[in-house]
Amino acid sequence: MNNQINCNHHRDKNFTKRVFLLVTVFFIITGCGGEKKVLAPQIQGMRTSIKRILISPLAFDGAIVALEGIVRDVEEESVDDDEPKTRFKLSDLSGNYIIVSMRTSWVVQENDFVVVGGVYRRTKDEIEAKQIEVVALEKDIEAE
Repeated sequence: MNNQINCNHHRDKNFTKRVFLLVTVFFIITGCGGEKKVLAPQIQGMRTSIKRILISPLAFDGAIVALEGIVRDVEEESVDDDEPKTRFKLSDLSGNYIIVSMRTSWVVQENDFVVVGGVYRRTKDEIEAKQIEVVALEKDIEAE
């Protein structure tokens, strides 16, 4: 009888370890942090970061990407055919940036938080923007 009790106790320890292991694996697989909110989901392109492009530009050459960042150093210039061209730096919170160029005049201002969709060109080291969306942050909404 005593052997039977010890045997069941040993099984309970293994059962507890297995349950703990299964729960841990479940949380790792599902990401347990919830879903990340995608800003401007209508912007087409592979969601990535500026840092990833700067680390591996060859991997992203010619890829359609979607990047989030803060607008810096906005310049508007006329090209040969009098079509305006807008260029700016899109920077992340770590200070990394990438040049964004657009063949039209877009309404972007310094310090706007935007999502840009376009083609990355490694030779120019810039994004040729096809889409852009200014994202209103919570602080901006409260100010209005």
